[in-house]
Amino acid sequence: MTGLYLLAVLAILGVAAVLVARRIARPIQNTSLRIGVAAMLMAASMALLVADELIGGYQFRQLCRENAVLRIDPEKARGRTVKVVIDPSNEILPWTPIAIYHSHLSFLDVRTNEQIAEYDSYVAKGGWFIRMLGISEKSAPITIGLPGCSPKNSGTFPKQYELTLIN
Repeated sequence: MTGLYLLAVLAILGVAAVLVARRIARPIQNTSLRIGVAAMLMAASMALLVADELIGGYQFRQLCRENAVLRIDPEKARGRTVKVVIDPSNEILPWTPIAIYHSHLSFLDVRTNEQIAEYDSYVAKGGWFIRMLGISEKSAPITIGLPGCSPKNSGTFPKQYELTLIN
């Protein structure tokens, strides 16, 4: 049902974008140029609906690529007993156009408090358009594929490196 609602809203906004673009391009005498300008105006106006997600999605993917990696020294880590410290936990990054939540996980040796492993994880929320529609319970972004990232082996690395987790 929400998919149909989204399609209906996009259709209405698309028709409005076409009408406005035609009206703006009407004074142009050259037919090819008029059609080109109208098409560009229509595309630009539709892209404005998700511009914050397009920019925020780029930032999100860059953060994931650079920071959502496991940093561990395998030799130092093997067989240790560690505790997990999450700081910050779900901190909203202030400089992004969409809400991107950041958590930093540190795995500390329980005896020495030495950092054994660490990684960052991120979760992106949708932009103003999806929030305005209210059709997504979790405000999932429209233009970003998977809205969360952490290292691929974040759930299995403790077993892989024979770490004992305690909390």
